[in-house]
Amino acid sequence: MNLPTLDVIIPCYNAAATLDRAVHSVLSQTACRHIILVDDGSSDDTPTIITKLCQEFPKKLISLSMPINGGVAKARNYGALSSTADLVAFLDADDAYEPSALDVVPSVFYFMPNLSLLRLALRPVDLAARYAEHPELAKVWDILQMTVGGNMIFRRSVFLACGGFPQDELFRTLGGEDGALGIALAEMTAVGTLFDDTHKGVLHYCRDGMHAERLLDAYLFGKHDPRITPDSAAYARTTTERIKAQLAAIRPIINEDAIGRRPLILEYGK
Repeated sequence: MNLPTLDVIIPCYNAAATLDRAVHSVLSQTACRHIILVDDGSSDDTPTIITKLCQEFPKKLISLSMPINGGVAKARNYGALSSTADLVAFLDADDAYEPSALDVVPSVFYFMPNLSLLRLALRPVDLAARYAEHPELAKVWDILQMTVGGNMIFRRSVFLACGGFPQDELFRTLGGEDGALGIALAEMTAVGTLFDDTHKGVLHYCRDGMHAERLLDAYLFGKHDPRITPDSAAYARTTTERIKAQLAAIRPIINEDAIGRRPLILEYGK
């Protein structure tokens, strides 16, 4: 059988300290065809590291460069437009795949032809104790896994039909473009999850000030970012509805009646 091809896209902005780790975690994935590195106008040594990695692995790595810093959504979209693979996975430059995390991905999409998006487990590394010891963490972490961008693997045709990640200035300022897109897909198409402990996923290296803190603080401690106003929340929802309208136009092509989240448990032959 001809399994779908898979490229991994890593947006890079001032990622000199972590990029090598991220790239090598992808190089070990046999299912990955190409790694597309998109430098988003970095001002540190990221471009030098990208050049070095591309020289070391010329058949595996593809280097792209944004003329100025445009934000993670534009960098991801540029990478997806440059790919010719059937599937595109997005990995953040400060995260890493666990060994063999992508092995089953092409087969999942092959045997589930109507699946638009697959999410891998997001596993925290060095999560602050105030979060890690909270009794509600598991419930809130599940929400986080359904809204971030670094564990997403798309059927590229559906991703492009959505218009990619929203590039509105609001999302560049506050984040949330991955959530707006992910919610639209979950409400209009089949979205698979591999969150079970038996499956490999994405190592999410935690640090003070990471984007995930906003969601964790809001759900665990009732501490809300004052910049997120009712108007900005309404704008984000309008963006989700716009993406849903674009998906509705291709719904006959997707031909999926069972929409929404579909937790997957895979059994391996012995």
